[in-house]
Amino acid sequence: MASLAIFDFDRTIVNEDSDATIINRLREKQPPPEWEASNHDWTPYMSDVFEHAFAAGLNQDDILGAIGSMRPTPGMQELITTLAEGGWDVLVLTDANIYESLRPFLDEEKCRQCVPTPSSSGICSEIVRFSFQEHITAVITNCAFWKNGRLFIEPCMQQAACARCPSNLCKSLALAQWCAGRPPYQRVVYAGDGRNDFCPATNMPAHATVFPRKGYPMEDLIKKTLASPSPQVSAQVVPWENAYTILEELFPGRLIPM
Repeated sequence: MASLAIFDFDRTIVNEDSDATIINRLREKQPPPEWEASNHDWTPYMSDVFEHAFAAGLNQDDILGAIGSMRPTPGMQELITTLAEGGWDVLVLTDANIYESLRPFLDEEKCRQCVPTPSSSGICSEIVRFSFQEHITAVITNCAFWKNGRLFIEPCMQQAACARCPSNLCKSLALAQWCAGRPPYQRVVYAGDGRNDFCPATNMPAHATVFPRKGYPMEDLIKKTLASPSPQVSAQVVPWENAYTILEELFPGRLIPM
C-alpha cells in the first residue's frame, strides 16, 4: 500500500510566509491596504494587495523576485527527496494565493485546483528552485493568473460547509476530494503550522502522524484540544522545529547532516 505525506507551504516547505514577503515588498513603495480583523477570508485581501502592488509599479519580475528570496526550511529538501525515493505520494496543500508559479515550471497534471478554471495555475517556483519538482505528486492551492502585468487571484473553492475554514479553502474538504477514489494509504502524515492546518489535523485517521511546527498556531490549537475532555485530534502528534525532526521520525536511524 502507498503512503501519503501532506505539506503546507508557507513556514513549512519554506521558512517564511509568501504573502508577508509580498506585503513587505509593497511597503517599500506605499502602505499596503488595511486588514480588517473581522474578515475571515484572506484571499480577497491579497487580491487588494496585488492591485495596490500593480498601482505602485511592482511588476511580475519584482513579485517573483521577492518570492525567490524565500529560503527552504532546513531539512525540507532532504525530507521530500527521501519520501519520494521511498515511493510516497507527496501533496502540497496550501492557501498560498500568489503566483509563484507552477504553470511555467511544473507540468499541468501536477497542478490541481479544487475547482479547475481556464486561468489555472498554482503555487511554487520555490519547489522547482529547490529541486523539488520531480518529487511532488500534486499541488492544491488557489488559482492565479497574470493579466496586463497585474496578478489576479481566484479561490480554490467556494465552501460554506466548514465554519472553521475560510470560504476559499477548507483543507479537509480539498484533501477528501483529492483522495476520493484512491486506494487507502498505509501511512499518512501531515505537516503544517497555521490555523488552517488544524482542521485537516482533526480529520487525520488514528494511524496518521501530525507534525505541527513548534511555536505556531497549529501547535497551540492541538495542545488545547488534547488537553480537553473530548480531544478532536486522534492522530499521533509530533511537534517539529525543522524538517530533520520529521525525517528522523519517519526514517529512524537515517544519517542526518549536521
